[in-house]
Amino acid sequence: MDLEFFHKILSIDSTSGKEVELADYLSVELAAPGRKVDVFEVGDGTRNVLVSWGTPKVIFCTHMDTVPPYISPSVQSESFFGRGTCDAKGQIFAMYEACKALETKGCSGFALLLLAGEETGSFGAKAFSAMAQEKGWNADWVIVGEPTDNCMASAAKGTKSFEATF
Repeated sequence: MDLEFFHKILSIDSTSGKEVELADYLSVELAAPGRKVDVFEVGDGTRNVLVSWGTPKVIFCTHMDTVPPYISPSVQSESFFGRGTCDAKGQIFAMYEACKALETKGCSGFALLLLAGEETGSFGAKAFSAMAQEKGWNADWVIVGEPTDNCMASAAKGTKSFEATF
């Protein structure tokens, strides 16, 4: 496991609206022969990153943004602390490690999708979904990395926004 990579992504402030630096870093860092890296504008100044190994039938998906305020990482007794270690840079790291393991075994047909704006309305997911539908992209499975108290979930609740004027 590349813990230096994990520490690096934790060191990049990617609080909601500031994911661009992390997206740019990941689009370069995750590029390698046999992989296709696509970067997609979301429309609000942020970007999504899709790393594919062949035509994806399975997509590992999580988000790059974290809730504010930014807390820089620290390492204590081989444990990492800081904003995003659990939600969701830990998932980026775990899913990327899984993708590397599949790649090492010669597997293809999977992708790693890293979205912007999840903490503030899932803007990256909505933009990617619209684009994928427009291009006719379809995967059989999407595995979403999001903390669930160590319990597998087949679905999760959504978000509703309201505006009230008094």
